[in-house]
Amino acid sequence: MIVGNIRDRERYGGLGEKFRLALEYFATVGEEELQKGDIVLSDGETLVKVRPIVTRPAEECPFEAHERYADIHFVAYGRERIGYARTENMTKTGYSEEKDTLQLTGEGVFVPLEKGDFMIVFPEDAHQPCVCDGVPCRVGKMIAKIKL
Repeated sequence: MIVGNIRDRERYGGLGEKFRLALEYFATVGEEELQKGDIVLSDGETLVKVRPIVTRPAEECPFEAHERYADIHFVAYGRERIGYARTENMTKTGYSEEKDTLQLTGEGVFVPLEKGDFMIVFPEDAHQPCVCDGVPCRVGKMIAKIKL
């Protein structure tokens, strides 16, 4: 797991071209209200899911992980917390081959993300996105799916 802010995106270029491309795209996003949709970046492979959300209590947000993809969770506006734990410390409850989503239960720690922050999670990183910090709020959320 890596947590950073978009203003420091150049530091993460060593992760590879797909990561660099996604972070550069996120840097172009303004503060306007996001509309739900999917965007394929210029490499033709990297998908950005635009998902404006309202954060929810942790008990309403499941843990997940992915076997074939890394995710970059980016907050364009608003604030969310993302639960984090190593998958090896969680209980696996299911897997969707089609969505490459491993469902997990267990306990983790919360990482706060605010405007401009991102979290990169890899297959060993269970994550619990969309968690509120007290009061639910609107978040301009984008997730880049990076095929590994």
